[in-house]
Amino acid sequence: MTDKHVNTGIEIIYTIAAVLVLIGAFFTIQHYSNGISILVIGFMLGSVISAVDTSRLKKKIKKLEEEIKQKK
Repeated sequence: MTDKHVNTGIEIIYTIAAVLVLIGAFFTIQHYSNGISILVIGFMLGSVISAVDTSRLKKKIKKLEEEIKQKK
């Protein structure tokens, strides 16, 4: 997979997590069943994808720093 595909996938998952949080919040405010569950799933999905994205970006930064050191 190219970096562009990975970025697009991560953006899609972030969007899904945000939509789940909004729907869960709406359901909770309206006292619909499973509102809290949807809200928690959205937050968990957002947290997991954030951790994955942060880890991926740290590796990318480290690789770029090594390339800069080699050029000097």
